[in-house]
Amino acid sequence: MRTQKNIIKLSSQYYLELDPELTEENKNTDVFLGWEYTQGKIKAKTLQKLFPKSNIQFFPIAKTNLQESCILKNMELLKEKFKHVNNAHVLIDWPEECQPLLQNLQLSFPHSVTVTSKSHLASKDNSTTVENIIANIEEDPILFFESTEPRRYFLNIFKDEINKTHCIGSIETYLQYQLFANSNEKVTLKSECIVNGSLTAWMQYQLAQHFSSEIFRHEFMLNKAEQIFKNIMHYIFSHLNENIIIICGYKTMNLIESHLEKIKSRSDLKIYEANNLTYLKEKKEKNNQHFVLSQPSKDSFLEYIQVPGFFISDLLEEKDTLISWIDFARKSYANSFIRASKNYSDWTKLDINAAQERDYFRFSYRLAQDRNMFFPSIFDILIAGSAVVDSNFSYELMKECKKFPENQKLATTLPEIHLPLDHFFKHTEKVSIEKFSTIQSKKKFKKTKLKAVDKINQQKNIAPINEEKYADNTWVHEDHPYSCSFPSEDIFMEKLALDIKKNMSDKLKSQEINYQELQTDFYEGLDIRETIRNWHKEKIIVKELHNTGKPDIGTVVFSFADPAKDSHYSWRSFWLAEQHDDSNLMFYATPFKDNLIGPGIAKSEFGGFAVIPLPSSIENPWGNPFIQHYARNATECLILAGALSTNHKSILFISNHPPSQHIAKILKQSRKNIIYAKLDEFPQEDIRLVRTFHILAEAGVRNYAQKYIRKDS
Repeated sequence: MRTQKNIIKLSSQYYLELDPELTEENKNTDVFLGWEYTQGKIKAKTLQKLFPKSNIQFFPIAKTNLQESCILKNMELLKEKFKHVNNAHVLIDWPEECQPLLQNLQLSFPHSVTVTSKSHLASKDNSTTVENIIANIEEDPILFFESTEPRRYFLNIFKDEINKTHCIGSIETYLQYQLFANSNEKVTLKSECIVNGSLTAWMQYQLAQHFSSEIFRHEFMLNKAEQIFKNIMHYIFSHLNENIIIICGYKTMNLIESHLEKIKSRSDLKIYEANNLTYLKEKKEKNNQHFVLSQPSKDSFLEYIQVPGFFISDLLEEKDTLISWIDFARKSYANSFIRASKNYSDWTKLDINAAQERDYFRFSYRLAQDRNMFFPSIFDILIAGSAVVDSNFSYELMKECKKFPENQKLATTLPEIHLPLDHFFKHTEKVSIEKFSTIQSKKKFKKTKLKAVDKINQQKNIAPINEEKYADNTWVHEDHPYSCSFPSEDIFMEKLALDIKKNMSDKLKSQEINYQELQTDFYEGLDIRETIRNWHKEKIIVKELHNTGKPDIGTVVFSFADPAKDSHYSWRSFWLAEQHDDSNLMFYATPFKDNLIGPGIAKSEFGGFAVIPLPSSIENPWGNPFIQHYARNATECLILAGALSTNHKSILFISNHPPSQHIAKILKQSRKNIIYAKLDEFPQEDIRLVRTFHILAEAGVRNYAQKYIRKDS
């Protein structure tokens, strides 16, 4: 005899019937996520009354979200407890035309796929009016399945029952409807806000909602809903006294409930008996619509996804029952942040510090809270990464969000279909996150007198080449005389050196001003600003200038590496300026042959380099006997070469390692000096951009090099 305490009312028709044995078994344990589905059954009052010997239960599905994915994962891990699923008929609210594709839909898991008609995208009207949405659903319906789309995930868990699965029609699984609902329906309580123990309350809330959308008042959708109910009743009559599980969305459950409330006795259901449903066969014979399974292109697929890829990957690999979905999501989020930070550090040579990490998570979660969510969306994740760190870190996060599991067997055989969001909606907005921060070839440099800016225009006359020419990249192992650099990097490097020299000159000049209180002489005049600043001292401040000559800085030397690690940067070269350049370049770097990133494109990392302005009077400093005799490491070679090759009195040395007394003494004997500045004092984004550079097989490669440069390969 069923006791009242084991029944929880969900709505006027639906109730949750708990299994007393399972409830007793788990009463002293932590309540895991989704216990409503494992410890109980959701049933309809009228169906239970009219078919007392049939076991008819519902499995309500919300839209794809983190919380629901975790519930299904628990069901997968606790599969042995679902005895009522064995030998059950599964009715799923997909279009009836999907019936022949059920096997492939299950086998394609977890690959993201679409189901479309053969005449897809022939001629579309991408407006958001209800009439056009309905017309698209009726004439060319499209279904979209994410990696853990709940209905397909359920089929994958109970794949042994696939032969007893039937499609009963749909009103809310079409892509067009989902997009319309997302943009027009305002839900006060998001499904992401479900916490442990509140799933029952969430179902009560959903089942109490009334249809406010005009799309459901349309005749076509009303007929669809009527047909779904008829199909359900048909299967119940055809399989009396058997187990039946109905998987459907909350709106479909509401429509079923509205029909059930009109039924008072079994005589009202005679019209739905199997022998009276000949229209089903006739309808299928008249329906010429054929669905095909395909895969969306990655670019268009990313416009629709709701669950981040790193979460899906971690979820499918999880081996333990999940107690809290939000705790699991946060753990997965933290691990993806760690991976993205490492990749970012490997590429930029910059580390994410503790303050940036704190600000990033604080910002991303506040963005989620603004939308009444517990967990940030992909949009929030990318915006936070770009705002707190930079676009390079946001790009690394985007790679984590795009890292969806694939089914390799189907990925190579399924046709690819492009489903851009603006195909369905005229007015779409996208946020562009740079794939990688690079020195763009078309970038305009302001406040510069560099002749090298004209270098870009001179490249326009170079004939482009096909990427296939260097597809095997054998050029790096040959004596290739045509190798060249990427022009934008040269320009940026020269501009940065020029700007730093100017700023350092102004800084040194400002340091030659001495402020002191008025004694007996006004020196070069009263300094009003310093007087006001020191007003509390009741003193008048005057300034005195010392040696106001402008610092004569010539060569700028950058040193990034510890001198003890010179062996890691074994490639040493000296590039003479061409007629359109402003300086010679001497450097030591990692061998470019070890890092090929594209056809005819190699990447190298500077250990250090010297920008030696023209005119300079030295050919190959690496072979100069004087430099080789006195320099103890590669950095000192750069300093000595910069001093010997120009008439300027000063060398600007930028590094986190100060110059040695040995090299400073040699320069002092030559009446030259070193001006030292710490590398950390300069913008780290600029330092990162000049830290790496690229070698191209020939000038024609520049026409397509931008696709590969600054990209992890």
